[in-house]
Parts: sequence; C-alpha cells; structure tokens
Amino acid sequence: MTLQIAADVDGRSTSRALATAGSWLAVVFLAATALIVTAFIPVTGRADIVVGIAGLVVTGFAVVAALRTGSQVRAVLYTVAAGLGLALYAFVVAGVSVADAGTAAAPTSDFVLLSMPEFAILVVGIAARSLARSLVLGTLALLVGPGLVQLVAWQQGMRLALDVPVLASWLALVLFVTALWIGRREAARGTAQMLDSALAEERHLAEARFTARAAAWVGDTVLTDLRALAATPPGPLGDRMLQSLDRDLANLADTSLVLSGPEIGASASRSLASVPLLVSVVRAAEQQGLRIRVTGDTEVINGVRPADARNLERAISECLENVRRHSGQIDAEIAVYYSAPEVSVMVSDAGVGFDVDAAGDETVGLRVTVVDSIVETGGSVQIWSRPGTGTAVFMTVPGAPR
Repeated sequence: MTLQIAADVDGRSTSRALATAGSWLAVVFLAATALIVTAFIPVTGRADIVVGIAGLVVTGFAVVAALRTGSQVRAVLYTVAAGLGLALYAFVVAGVSVADAGTAAAPTSDFVLLSMPEFAILVVGIAARSLARSLVLGTLALLVGPGLVQLVAWQQGMRLALDVPVLASWLALVLFVTALWIGRREAARGTAQMLDSALAEERHLAEARFTARAAAWVGDTVLTDLRALAATPPGPLGDRMLQSLDRDLANLADTSLVLSGPEIGASASRSLASVPLLVSVVRAAEQQGLRIRVTGDTEVINGVRPADARNLERAISECLENVRRHSGQIDAEIAVYYSAPEVSVMVSDAGVGFDVDAAGDETVGLRVTVVDSIVETGGSVQIWSRPGTGTAVFMTVPGAPR
C-alpha cells in the first residue's frame, strides 16, 4: 500500500490561483476606470485624457507581469512600472479635474477616479512565494501606487485627503496573505507528520510482507526437501538429489529470492510441495531457464511405486531437457491424469517440433531414455510431433488404486 498525500505545501498551485484572481481584479478595475474616463473626453474636450488611459494600460500590463513572474527583482521592477503608469494617469486626470472645476471646487485626492485604479496595484503581492516577499511587494505597491497618486494630485492643486477605502484594502490584503502563509506553515507541518506516519506504515507492511514471504519460502523449501528425502530409498543420495539440496541451501541464503516475491509465487515448483517426485524435476528445469506449467491431478503420482517413480522422473527430465535444447521455446507444460489403474503424464511444448520418423538428436533421447524408462515400468509412451507444431510426449505408468 502506498499512501499519497495531496497538499499544496509549497504554495505553487495557490500562488497561480491568486495570480489569476489578482490579474482579473486589476483588469476589471482598470478597464472600468478607462471606460469612465473615456466618457469625459467629449465633455471636457481634453484629448490628453488618452495619455492618462495609456498610463492605465501600462499599469495593467505591469501588474499582471508582477503577479506572474517568479523573480522578486522583476516583480519589484514591474510594480514600480505600474506605479509610474498610475502616476501618469493621475497627473492627467487631476490636471483635467482642477482645470475644469477650478482650484477651490476641485475634488480632493481621494477622488473616485483616482481611487479605482489604486485598488488594481495593491494586489501585486498576493501571489508571492513567501510572506516576506508578499509584504514587501504589497507595501511597495502602496507607496508607488496610492502614494504617488496622492503626491501628483497635490502637485496638480488638489487638496490632500486620506483615502480610507484604499488603506483598508491594503490592510485587508496584508492580513489575508499573513493568514494564508500561517495556514501554509501549519499545513506543511501536518503534511510532514502524515508523511512520517505513512512511511512508518509502509515500513511495517514491508517488514510483514518480507516475514511472510520468508516464512513461506523457507517452509516450502525445507518441507519439500524433507518429503523428497522421506520418499528416497535408504542408502547414499543420488547426484540429482544432492544437487537439488545444494541449490536449496544456496537459495535459502539469497534474500533476493524472498524480496522478489511475485516471481517466487509464479514458480511451478512452489505449488508442488505435496508431490516430491515432480519438485526436483521442475526445479532443475527452472534452474536451466525453462518456465514450467503444471496442471492436472498431480498428487496421483505419489501412488506410483518408488522404482517406477524413479523411471518416470528420469523420463520427464529427459522430455524437459529436449524442450530446452531443441524446441526453441522456454515454456513447457506437464499435465498429469489418472485413469485407474494408470497414471498418465504428458510433457508438451509449442516449439519447432520435428519428424518423429527421422533419426536425429531430438529422437535419440526420447527413444532411448524416455521409452526405455517407461517400458521398464510396464507402461507405454506415445510421441506426437511435426515440424512447426510443437511436441507432446504422453507417458503412462502403473498407479495405485485411489
């Protein structure tokens, strides 16, 4: 099991979302201001208002660029450019307002047409990737935006007035980004704790899986070898049995076989613990690179007399060796059938096949080792094969009543 924790701890997704929201907010305020101011051109006859609108366009592009950039230096430069564009706009609009209304009747510096675009520049810091950067950009935006507008309006003859909505908006943004970054910090701590817990759980499950696989591997191997030894007649062990025991001892010392669990489960020899005769045959073939599929009622082989079982084992081994050497395939199937009082075993492959009637290396081993071994038990052998159609060897030996 793998625990995946989705969290925007580093703030990338949140910053992109805030940058998009800030861009739209700035564009809406600036576009609304530009539309309103444009309506004053025919009323006042002042074509220089177009220059002020151009200043708004500069402000809009600069604010969007400041929100989108990942560089603090570029964000500062874009913010300054946005402030200068806003100052140009304020210079034109304040001049027109004072000229048309006269100095005494001129609106104050918190005039709505000056305040509206100021809201746009205040958002440049909300998408910054740290709290310090956000506060620096937000404060800079307050100074070069509303600050310069107030200065330009005063120079143009307007009376200074505290722009409460703008200051309240700046303070609200400061509180917002502060709360946001505190939340991010707490989220990072919580995510770290959850990840630690997840990793601990992963380690626990991995240890449990390893322990279970190791127990199954050792149990199957030892039990299989003990059963094979129990079925072996008294006296010195044969070379094949000694080789099988040596391989098992080497495998028990190789932890990679346990760690590769699925491959172990796929081995045919792992499912044959109750059939000692087939275990050594299948395991030896797998060691040689074959993939063996065993089907049928395999346990009926346990009823074959020990002497006949040895001959059957020799015959099956020769069939699998023939598959490895001559078939051109690595897949083979062993199918076991019981029809009282006989046990039948068929070894087949989907390889290149051969001409059964022709003399060749493929037929020598089958005819000498397989046929002779099975006939010695009183059984029979049938071989089916044609070039390009694979090979099947059907062997029948006497079995015990079930």
